Amino acid sequence: MFFQIPIPPDFSFRETLSAHGWRQLLPFVWHEDTQTLERTEETPDGSVVLLRMRDADGVLQVDIEGEADEAEMSTRIRRMLQLDLPIADFHAYCRTVPHLASLVENRQGRMLRSPTLWEDTVKVIATTNTTWAQTIAMSARLIEQFGAEGRGFPTPQRIASVSGEEFAAKARMGYRAAYVYKIAAAIAEGSLDLEALQEDSLMASELRRDLIALPGIGPYGAASLMLYLGRPEHVNSDSVARSQLSRELGKPVTDREVHTFFEVHGQWCGLIYTFYPWNAK
Repeated sequence: MFFQIPIPPDFSFRETLSAHGWRQLLPFVWHEDTQTLERTEETPDGSVVLLRMRDADGVLQVDIEGEADEAEMSTRIRRMLQLDLPIADFHAYCRTVPHLASLVENRQGRMLRSPTLWEDTVKVIATTNTTWAQTIAMSARLIEQFGAEGRGFPTPQRIASVSGEEFAAKARMGYRAAYVYKIAAAIAEGSLDLEALQEDSLMASELRRDLIALPGIGPYGAASLMLYLGRPEHVNSDSVARSQLSRELGKPVTDREVHTFFEVHGQWCGLIYTFYPWNAK
């Protein structure tokens, strides 16, 4: 199956994929030589298909290996690439700050995300208190051990179908396994509707509160997930943020100083941090 998806003029395929490291985590695979993003997706009937996406003259070309519903896959892709996220106001703000003009020129402001908040939540948990190499390995094991055909990202129901002990032993996520399993079990039994948190009607404070209430999600994780949901009101400050700002200011900084540095940008502070042109002033 082959089809095309129109992309807005303020969208950059490469900048969206480069905004953070998700393209390095299975089931995403990035091919630098062909500028193609691959993604294995599980369909509603439990089979898997392979998506190939690339930017070509202002449209997104999508090639699918396997049988899938075009409308369903298009919806998932639009969510993954934040194609429906309005960023005109963000760019308008950046134009008022001289050293942020490059963000407009580069069409920055969108971030690669997963088609579900469930997958993004699991991957955020897999980034906490660990190395990036270990995060990559954790994502790969989850798919190998629990994904459809060992290729698609596991559903919460598939994880909840085994015991917590079996999941922990196979996933090898350390203490994080208990958090992931608890969320999966709550979704599977119907006591948690995680995808409902994507509703635009939630105030930023309410969304942050509900995300922090999830097992394994603290202020850093909540801010990260809010960014993927198109809600950049908070900075996902971590060791990387402290290191970058320390180099920028020429002195060690704390998380509080990171937040203070970016809070001047108000509702856009999370995106400004994500795309900040370090040492470009």
